[in-house]
Amino acid sequence: MAEHKVLWVDDDRDILESAARLFRGEPWTLVAVGSAEEAREHLIKDRFAVVVADQRLQAASGVDVLAFAKEKSPATSRILLTGRVETSVIEEAVNRGHVFRFIAKPWENEQLLVDIAKGIEHHQLKMTQASLLKEVSLQNRQLERLTSGLEQLVTERTVTAESSKIEAEKQLAHVRELVRFIKDLSNLTSVDELMGLIRKELKGFHEVRPPVLGYVVAERRPMILFSQGKQIVEREARTMWSNRSRIRFNEHEDRQYLANEFGRPFVKVLAVPLKRRAVASDSEAESPATLFFEHQLNDDKVDRFLSFVSERLQPLSIALDRILLEYHLKYTSLQWESTFDGIKDPIAIVDIDFEVVRSNRHFAGATGQRVYDTKCHKILMQSESVCRGCPVEAALSSGEPQKGQVKRGQKVYEVFSYPIRIKGDSFLTNVINHYVDVTSSRELHGRMVQSEKMAAIGLLAGNIAHELNNPLTGIRSLAQVLLAEIPEGTFKEDIGEVEKAAGRSQKIIENLLDFSKGGTEQKQELISLNEIVRRTLPMLKTAMREHRSEINMSEDEACVKVEPHLMQQVVFNLVNNACQAMSDPGTITIEVETVQDEVGRRVSALHVRDTGVGIPPEIIDNIFEPFFTTKEKGQGTGLGLSMSRSVIENFGGQISVRSRLNEGTHFTVSLPVHPAPTSAQASKGQTK
Repeated sequence: MAEHKVLWVDDDRDILESAARLFRGEPWTLVAVGSAEEAREHLIKDRFAVVVADQRLQAASGVDVLAFAKEKSPATSRILLTGRVETSVIEEAVNRGHVFRFIAKPWENEQLLVDIAKGIEHHQLKMTQASLLKEVSLQNRQLERLTSGLEQLVTERTVTAESSKIEAEKQLAHVRELVRFIKDLSNLTSVDELMGLIRKELKGFHEVRPPVLGYVVAERRPMILFSQGKQIVEREARTMWSNRSRIRFNEHEDRQYLANEFGRPFVKVLAVPLKRRAVASDSEAESPATLFFEHQLNDDKVDRFLSFVSERLQPLSIALDRILLEYHLKYTSLQWESTFDGIKDPIAIVDIDFEVVRSNRHFAGATGQRVYDTKCHKILMQSESVCRGCPVEAALSSGEPQKGQVKRGQKVYEVFSYPIRIKGDSFLTNVINHYVDVTSSRELHGRMVQSEKMAAIGLLAGNIAHELNNPLTGIRSLAQVLLAEIPEGTFKEDIGEVEKAAGRSQKIIENLLDFSKGGTEQKQELISLNEIVRRTLPMLKTAMREHRSEINMSEDEACVKVEPHLMQQVVFNLVNNACQAMSDPGTITIEVETVQDEVGRRVSALHVRDTGVGIPPEIIDNIFEPFFTTKEKGQGTGLGLSMSRSVIENFGGQISVRSRLNEGTHFTVSLPVHPAPTSAQASKGQTK
């Protein structure tokens, strides 16, 4: 018999290549074409057992191609491939093309092979039916020719013709019955339905009781299915039945097995193995699924029953194989799904277009709903663009696992991308992304680095104070003595300037010591932002020297509750960053004001503006992340702004930024205003 041919019509070359790889080693030949016109040419020239057409083609629809195939070869099984099944498409496909199957994209490989095999069987049955009809037609024509002969010959041949016709009709009815049975099998979705259909088929054999079905499910568990009244009962078998793969008639081993399972004797038993074909068994000793028929047939009826069973054996095996395979796939899918849902980290399979193929519940965040066919960055970042630092492209291009970092709100994730390799693929199209939350560890590391930095500054400040305070005290004391002894005129004004300069130097050292005090053991104080700025600016004179500065203090000296040395760090970071943002001389504006926020609270606001290059829009959301910096190596750690935001939020305030390229940047710090300290508290603060 000639090898069957399958015509596949799709204008997507990747789909055709995937089908070609899938059909390697199968007992049929694939003819793949990319257009409806090519398909029509092949259908005119050749015969095909199955035609598979994609619904969306450039010059015509898949239904058009299948309708043409029906016209040229009615016995060909027609399958429509579609990404989304719509009612109108179904109606058109059924009415015009008499479609045998609908296959949804993306397909399951094993199920696709099963559907193609069923299409070929369907084609064979139609060819057989056509052959029988042709034979009947031939006999009818012979009968018509005989009627033109002698009346006696007509009479003799009429008897023979009628007998042949009756036999042909019986055969045709028999074939139709088998076709109906196979069609019913193709619509079954469970083993219970399969047993119900077998019981229905056995109505013509009153001596045969409803069968017992033994089959193996996931994890090699033997199950038996049997009828109990009108109910079908399923339970796990106590032991495994015989592993022999031949039909057995009244053998002691089968009767003993059923007697042990059901606790009653079985006299006559026909055992019919149903060989599995879709999945090769891992163990040659595994018992095949088996139908056990308890019967009281005499010798005359045994042959008829065996013939009845033999004709239905192959389609029964295929149907059971398909159902058990679907069970296995569902079980395996549920097992993997439960495994990945048990992992608290977000996990997703992403394709080359960043579409989510599968994901666990934690990937979608608070909703806990699985998402598919949506961009991963749209789900994870609520962004229309690819996440900054995403390693997916690098993993697909290199074929090796890659690591990157992305941000989701206030959280930072380390992303591990693992390429998925499928045997036969020429290039990679999917990766597994594993997202590990490293926010806490990064913040802890940032605080550790900041503490070490402040400890180093504190050590430096202590050494400076030790080395400079003594000579400055001597200079200032001597200047004060000279001011008291030198008469007016002479050098008294110059000595006064020396005394003031020494005092300012001591104040700078005192501010530096306050700035370097670290740790949360410092108690919060009521102090104005004006005073914080006044204490910090002397330490920034060198940085601000090349720029024009505009300083506007608040008039009401509103107090905020903060740790002064930490607020000095914030002011120092903001002003120092503003200076570094201007490569050419520019203008720095420092302003303190008391305003009302959006909820009506009085807040003290600090504004720091510069006329520098500005911050690019694509990175402005990242500037408060620990270790994020645009400065050259050795010029910044990326901790200043992250530390500043942490400090401000701990004090109940907010920090925000606005920036325009080549125009400058504007940072705003707002803190809630607290009642001013009493006179006794103020006196105590001054004494301190």
